[in-house]
Amino acid sequence: MDLVGSIEPFRGAAPLKWTAALSDTASAVYGELLNLYGKDGHAVRQAVALCRRAVDEFAKIFGANTSCAVVRSTGRVNLMGMHIDHRGGAVNPISVKELFLVASPRDDDWVDVHNVDSEAFPPFRFSISAELGPKKIHDWDGWTHSELDKRKATSTAAHWSNYVKAAVLYLQHLHTEENGRFSPALTGMNVVILGNIPRAAGLSSSSSVVVATAEACLQLNSLTMSATDFIDTCGQGEWYVGTRGGSGDHAAIKFGKPGMISHLGSMPLTVNHVPFPEGYKAVLCDSQIEANKTAGARNAFNARVAAYEFSLLLLKAAFPEFADTLQHLRDVNPETLGVDEATIYEMLRALPLTATRADVRERLPGCAERLSRIFQSHDEPDEGYRVRHVCLFGISECRRSDKGAQRLRQGDVAGFAHLLNTAHDGDRVSRCIHADSEVRADSGIRGERGAFLPDLCDESLAALIADLRSGDPEQAGAARIEMQPGGYECSLPQIDAMVDIARSVPGVLGARLVGAGLGGCIWVLVDDEHVESLMAAMTESYYDARELTPAMEICVPVGGASPLSPPHP
Repeated sequence: MDLVGSIEPFRGAAPLKWTAALSDTASAVYGELLNLYGKDGHAVRQAVALCRRAVDEFAKIFGANTSCAVVRSTGRVNLMGMHIDHRGGAVNPISVKELFLVASPRDDDWVDVHNVDSEAFPPFRFSISAELGPKKIHDWDGWTHSELDKRKATSTAAHWSNYVKAAVLYLQHLHTEENGRFSPALTGMNVVILGNIPRAAGLSSSSSVVVATAEACLQLNSLTMSATDFIDTCGQGEWYVGTRGGSGDHAAIKFGKPGMISHLGSMPLTVNHVPFPEGYKAVLCDSQIEANKTAGARNAFNARVAAYEFSLLLLKAAFPEFADTLQHLRDVNPETLGVDEATIYEMLRALPLTATRADVRERLPGCAERLSRIFQSHDEPDEGYRVRHVCLFGISECRRSDKGAQRLRQGDVAGFAHLLNTAHDGDRVSRCIHADSEVRADSGIRGERGAFLPDLCDESLAALIADLRSGDPEQAGAARIEMQPGGYECSLPQIDAMVDIARSVPGVLGARLVGAGLGGCIWVLVDDEHVESLMAAMTESYYDARELTPAMEICVPVGGASPLSPPHP
């Protein structure tokens, strides 16, 4: 993988030069965009129009003769491998849409940021040194928790500025000596941002800002880092916002290719690609319920991550013979441990179905400091931590992610879709309870949906073990780890209804929640001939039934984030 950034002195171009190059279909800049969009002229024209608006706004605010860089970032749709990048699991995303960041260096350390949509994203500015303080931060995790508490007190915890700060402050943190001296001190920036990635829709619009900002910082400061370090920087930096996720979204944004699905391993980062299946489309359907990473939603996300942490600690304590091998939850698999699949279920039986904080402390007396740090990220769930359900989801989703990519390489689209549907059931919180299994237009609004949570009691796990050892291929196949949804529970009844509506349409192979959950979008795998039928069914049974404007589109995989080469003087 290539280095990210440049050691060459910053070379930009004035806004007028950028505008001329964007308007010239024979220019190198236009050619770069064509390559990023797979020669799709319509997509390039849309991107050019968006970029020109950002450049024009920069010229208006910071001057038409100011030399500037342009960075293009994207959103992402993770097709399979949800909630597991921070557990060492792989993801299978496509890069979609675009965000443009126009930036120029300043002669101080202030970062002055504007968005073309200033009503939704008001301007802000900050000083890098004032934010970080005079001393080196030795505990980024603890410091970001403390900063979040300060922002909560001033009602700025949800401000969009935090995503720009996340990248800039973490990069400067990495370039700080033990005595607190910045080495080098990052230059301040004048910045304008504009994108078309829907916010709070599960498409990583926020991580797109983090990636674009980090790219711009490297360019303006003549710094480089390996691709792996860059992705880790973006992921660790985003902890500033208050969530405790991984780097899968940032890798998806960076490494996308036109017409391809990225298969991205984590810890360590690996990058491979598989073609999106011919004859099919990925259709994105927006629930129009915002998936906010603030307040209750962030609390729920972090509680799930905590359950992951507890489950691995408990497994290591219960099975000390595997303790050294179990570095990440993805390591709980037959191949890594040298056991059969039935043994994995036996291990799961050692986990509680639910646990309170007191239960976890009692079971892990030697982990008091680590547990206190985990507890700090969220409030204790009223229902307790569903340790066994979350653990099985993580283990099985890691396998689904790898096996899904394998099936696509083999041309087994139906097999991929089967895993896709199982994966959504791992996030599902409700199901249609009509006796005739009909999906009705008002399903989920008038009480026709019932709660859903797979039964993972000891007897159920024992039944899976028996099926695996039965000698019956059909029974054993259904009992495989990847065929068990587990229970991560980050969907909503409305999103489950959308998935069920989509799956009822002929030509649809599968559908699944996208992103962190608790709102946002689903993606649907449908054959080319039934795209219109899908959209008609979703319009009638979801959008019209809720008096919502239909919000659906076909997602085409595009190239990932990178700076655009400045036009020659």
